[in-house]
Amino acid sequence: MTPMNPDNSGSSPTGSSRDRSALWVFPVCAQCGERDGESLLAIPQPDAPGGVAHVWKCSKCGLRRLSPRPGPEIIGYYYARETGYNAFDGRRRSPRVQAVWDFLRDTFSAPANASLPTRLAAPIGRLIAQWAFDINVFIGGRTGLRVLEVGSGYGDLLIYLRSRGCQVLGTDLSPAAASKAREIGVDVRVGELAELRLPAESVDAGVMCHSLEHVPDPNTELRELHRLLVPGGLLHIAVPNGEATRLLTDGVQWTHLSHPYHFWYFGPGDLVKLVRKHGFEPEGPPITTTRHHALNQWLQEFRTQGPITATHRFFRFLTTSLNNRDGGDVLRLVCRRK
Repeated sequence: MTPMNPDNSGSSPTGSSRDRSALWVFPVCAQCGERDGESLLAIPQPDAPGGVAHVWKCSKCGLRRLSPRPGPEIIGYYYARETGYNAFDGRRRSPRVQAVWDFLRDTFSAPANASLPTRLAAPIGRLIAQWAFDINVFIGGRTGLRVLEVGSGYGDLLIYLRSRGCQVLGTDLSPAAASKAREIGVDVRVGELAELRLPAESVDAGVMCHSLEHVPDPNTELRELHRLLVPGGLLHIAVPNGEATRLLTDGVQWTHLSHPYHFWYFGPGDLVKLVRKHGFEPEGPPITTTRHHALNQWLQEFRTQGPITATHRFFRFLTTSLNNRDGGDVLRLVCRRK
């Protein structure tokens, strides 16, 4: 998800940090509108007013947010500087690895004409898919399932769903991502979701995979998705977990902190309150998972900081996790439009 057009970075100020800091803002809470709160984590950031941004916890409802954060006039500048941002690159998996990914997705999605090996592997493959992928869309043999992904980037998930008989549409604010999607035949439109003026009740399933945390006001996106989904339609959400154990243990080194790109850090209760506010009902409790992040983090730190430091940090993570039941890095929720 790219909150502004990174290809127009020339229109964003690129002068001194003082010039840029004037375009940072202090947002109110998206859940309750409260401004007051407390800093849970100070993040050194030369462009922020005073040289520091904060993970700010709302004093009224507890929702965590980035404050201050880049305003709409400046956020594109930071995305333009991002190297290797996967919204633009397209798929980089080998055909063999991609075939394995598609097979695992099939075991969960149950598309029409699923192969016999897929059906036989479904009981185990479904569990692996739930572990491996933040978003899994159940097709259940239907054809023509209409799926909308907000903040789709180049459309990795949509490529798979289209190949399994779904009608897919993506939205993103990056022309580069949309251009890459068009190269591979996926319809990704550029613009804010509400600005696209899609027909009401024209979508069977909605997806926000690591995009809700990027938007300035998540209420706007959820309100529009409620309008677009058919009654009973499912919305699939995946976001970094604002109550993650690694946020406590790693601080500014937490992978999913991603400042200044991530504006919101939802905890499980925060996300449930927010979707209910806009007419959605969770299908079950939110799920938090570290997936393979813990192992990847240890391997990366093993290479960069040495075995002693890496192992110490890993065991600190495990110890803290025992007291934080919902402390996985990623928070996932499936909810239904009432």
